[in-house]
Amino acid sequence: MAQALKVAVCGGGRGGTAIAADLTFMGCSVNLFELPQFKRSIEPLIERGGVELSGDTQSGKTGFAKLNKITTDAAEAIRGVKLIFLPVPAFGHQVFFEAIAPHLEAGQNIVVNTGYWACLRFAPMLKKLGIFDDVKLAEAMILPYASNIVGPAQTHIHRTKKEFIALSAFPAVKTDAILELVQQVYPQHQKVPNVLWTSMGNLNTPIHAPFTVPIAGMLFDRFTDGHQGGCKFYGEATTPGANLVSAYDRERLAIGKALDVELQTEEELMFRLYGYKGKDLAEAMRKSEHADMFTDVKFHHGLILEDLRYFYVSLAQLGEQLGIPTPVTQAIVTVMGVMVGIDYRDGATMLSDIGLAGLNKDQIIRFVTEGKV
Repeated sequence: MAQALKVAVCGGGRGGTAIAADLTFMGCSVNLFELPQFKRSIEPLIERGGVELSGDTQSGKTGFAKLNKITTDAAEAIRGVKLIFLPVPAFGHQVFFEAIAPHLEAGQNIVVNTGYWACLRFAPMLKKLGIFDDVKLAEAMILPYASNIVGPAQTHIHRTKKEFIALSAFPAVKTDAILELVQQVYPQHQKVPNVLWTSMGNLNTPIHAPFTVPIAGMLFDRFTDGHQGGCKFYGEATTPGANLVSAYDRERLAIGKALDVELQTEEELMFRLYGYKGKDLAEAMRKSEHADMFTDVKFHHGLILEDLRYFYVSLAQLGEQLGIPTPVTQAIVTVMGVMVGIDYRDGATMLSDIGLAGLNKDQIIRFVTEGKV
């Protein structure tokens, strides 16, 4: 059935190019859309007409994948497609939604691969345009690939998460229909009760900031190969960092339990999705295949901003609203902000932005399940 599936992938970065190329190998007709202001970044793709893909693919194939279309025209990209993937960081969600929303067609299905309350953040935009009831909106807990752009029009997949990726629509009553489509190409996506599970179960949020705090000076200040900052982030994982992850996780899991969300610790998720294990999470990371991967300082700033501004702040608010203390979560936001000189609370996603402000447990669950309180 994948051979008949028409797909648009929004974003020409590491995640978007991996998805677009691998879906092409699976027999899909794939349009890749990038924002006009980033056209230069996809010029090698346009010139070649596709992506050279290597590594641990879902399709089992590697080599050159010729895409159906590569464009900076949103209307052209999504016209006539059945499924739209949005695999960009949380801070890129807004501009892509603004670009595609006016051109959405009845019956289309949108999957935000990177969570961070995406469904709850952008349902109001679709409602305002009068198209929310005509399309289906869903989010996944994480991208299907750990991948990197390794050259012009060249992407390498280090690992495909083949066992489990949580997925839910908003409202949750629409999940089955969109999951049926997604599983044609990514059967590892599995239904969870609602989007609380996908955003709160995001594999990335417990890792970046807690492991950065103990090594922040080295990561942000030292010079390597003439470039400021960066490190082999997994290879530099420390036990104090692992302890901070565990403390944050206890707060995240307590909030999840209060909302009937079954969550796993970060250590459990790392073992489930990647097979990483050790005496603690730090040792598991140092032993992992990611241990020698270098993360540059600019990219790492983006990871921290994504996690704190688009999740930690709202998670702490949710805890306060439910009567669950979150001193560690709040301290990480504050300390990271002081260390790097960024106010992560400024412009952060708030409960009022996602429709959860002032709601009790039952109202929150009813809202994410049925779309109304």
